[in-house]
Amino acid sequence: MSVRTISGALLAGALAAPGLALQDDESTARFNLTPRTSTARVEGLPGAENLTITANEAEFDAVITQIARASQREVKGLDVLSRHPRVTIDLAGMDLRDSLRWIGGSVGMRITLSASVIEVAEDLPLYPERKDLFGRASELYSVALRDHSSSGFAPRAQWTRAVIESETPGRDREAAELFDEIVEEYPGSDLVPDALLAAGQLFGRANEWNNAAVRFDALCADPREHGHSITARRLLADAHTRIAAGATNPVVAAENARRALGVLDALDDNDPTRDLDERRRRALIRSRAESLTGHPVDALKALDIAQTYSDLGDHDPEIARLRALAFESAERHADACRAWLRLSVLVEGDARETCYERAAAAANAGRESLAAIAIWKKADSEGLGDSVKRHADAAYIALDLVPPHIDLFGDSERLSRGEGLLDREMYDEAIDALRPIFDRRSALERDEHRRLAFAYSCALARKHQVDDAMLVLRQCAGEMTRPADRREVYLFAARFLEETGDIDRAIAALEGRL
Repeated sequence: MSVRTISGALLAGALAAPGLALQDDESTARFNLTPRTSTARVEGLPGAENLTITANEAEFDAVITQIARASQREVKGLDVLSRHPRVTIDLAGMDLRDSLRWIGGSVGMRITLSASVIEVAEDLPLYPERKDLFGRASELYSVALRDHSSSGFAPRAQWTRAVIESETPGRDREAAELFDEIVEEYPGSDLVPDALLAAGQLFGRANEWNNAAVRFDALCADPREHGHSITARRLLADAHTRIAAGATNPVVAAENARRALGVLDALDDNDPTRDLDERRRRALIRSRAESLTGHPVDALKALDIAQTYSDLGDHDPEIARLRALAFESAERHADACRAWLRLSVLVEGDARETCYERAAAAANAGRESLAAIAIWKKADSEGLGDSVKRHADAAYIALDLVPPHIDLFGDSERLSRGEGLLDREMYDEAIDALRPIFDRRSALERDEHRRLAFAYSCALARKHQVDDAMLVLRQCAGEMTRPADRREVYLFAARFLEETGDIDRAIAALEGRL
């Protein structure tokens, strides 16, 4: 079957309408008609017309023209088609609109029926891509299901439509909702357990773990015989750990993690397994749950068990990641840093950059500033340093060094850093940090404006640049709108002028003259 006939074939398969025949050798032999001939008859009132037609390798445009003549309609679009394929048809008393959909779909054409016109157009681009085929097939299934919702083939057609959506990138949530429709519209169908499982997994892929948990819970409670009982309970436990990991409320996080452990305990008690992969999966979920409930030691023990069941051993990326999370939970920062670096060797791309970022954060948390800087440099050499920059800057600041990415900070952070350098009597560094802020001081809040005046002028005065310090205070005082703020500036100037022995200027400052 060519790519241009796939959507029509899918539609035909969805409803398995009687009398419809695909173009194959068997159907051609059964008709036993003269090649390239067709006969068409349309009967019934407008809007409820039925088509009876037999055609054997007849030209598409001739067939459509004949149907239009029989239904007393005008044909549009045949003159601009790039091709005129042949069709083999055997229909008796079928709805005219459905018949035209099938005839067009079988050869990749879109046929639109109105009261006076039959309009024909190419259904797909000349060289259709996967998304074009899947999109059109899904559309045809939707139309078919709308018109034939009571058909015995409708649940399977809805299933196929949901599968099409699930295999289209970025459509996980939409596919999950289509599987949900099977549960809601056809509750007696044998497909319901499979649909619940598929919907839960797709909601999980879309990172909607609360929705996923609801579907897995419903599958666990489904009284019908199905082969998903163990899988559903394991997936339910996993969903609860994901909810816990993403929760901002610590009470919600702890409750979901405890639920996960309860489900796992019941699963191990009632359905122990010898399958190594299943044991590994359960141990990984248990490890995540133990970390989230504040039991990192138990989480690490579960990972040791999972490692014995893994074909990759200590090279298993999922185990390595959970080990790093367990060390973070235990606030073993050095071990967490090493674990993230270990994982970075096992993954690539964005996942590796995330490892470097978490490793640098762990290094800073453990007051290992040099390690954080080294991690950033390694990440940067691989083109993965963007998200690690802020941790490197924090490490530089902790070492009283100028951060290489100071532009990542706002003026509030720069002002605080300048004041810190001044407190440590690092006057040259304080001047360098505060000078750029002074040049754009008009954007500062009132309190920050006053703090800048004091810190910058004090740093200049400590480096014996008294005239420059006075100029800073004079400019800042002139820009202040509140008399109390200006008075503070005058008193501040008088104090450090007195310390330098310039009594006359100190007295002038007390009188409000700088």
